[in-house]
Amino acid sequence: MEPFEVYRLYMALKLHFTTDNYNITKTKGAVKCSQIAFLKRKDLFLFRKLASKFSKKEVIEYFVSNFVRGDKFGGIWDSESIEVYESWKTKQQKLSYIFKNDISTLILESERLSVDALVSADGQHPVAVKLYLGKKISLETLIILDKLFNFRYTNSSLDGDIIWKDISLLIEKYRPFVKIDKERCIQLWNQEKGLMI
Repeated sequence: MEPFEVYRLYMALKLHFTTDNYNITKTKGAVKCSQIAFLKRKDLFLFRKLASKFSKKEVIEYFVSNFVRGDKFGGIWDSESIEVYESWKTKQQKLSYIFKNDISTLILESERLSVDALVSADGQHPVAVKLYLGKKISLETLIILDKLFNFRYTNSSLDGDIIWKDISLLIEKYRPFVKIDKERCIQLWNQEKGLMI
């Protein structure tokens, strides 16, 4: 992989994760950047290092994992960015297991509170969002719930809520990068829900 290609991917992913109106899936990663400007960058060596170390798929995953963590530079300047990426990869490999545990937590909490786990009631955040904010379920679980049940759209009553706006945007931006087996996830959801009844 060429360093300039890594830079183009970086620019596209940075726009995707840090702006409201750029969507990498719609633009197919198109960005305006020139080789001349790239060669003048002081951080050129970082892109060369990534190009020599990773494949295109791995570079995308590296940037995604760091942007999702909240690093607005995609890990370029972070000394722990490789560890973040390795941890993210492990999480992706265990996604079904994490989802199963998270929905068990989610269903137990919603039953304890006698509310729907996925729907906002009285202007409050849904149980799923509260558990995510409390670090009791993962962002990936919220994305899976969004893919299965249009989770974000069932909570449009929260559109004015700043916290919900940020979470909803993060779900939207990260969603294309979370690959799931929809049938398996529905099966896990129904299985866990059935165990709780």
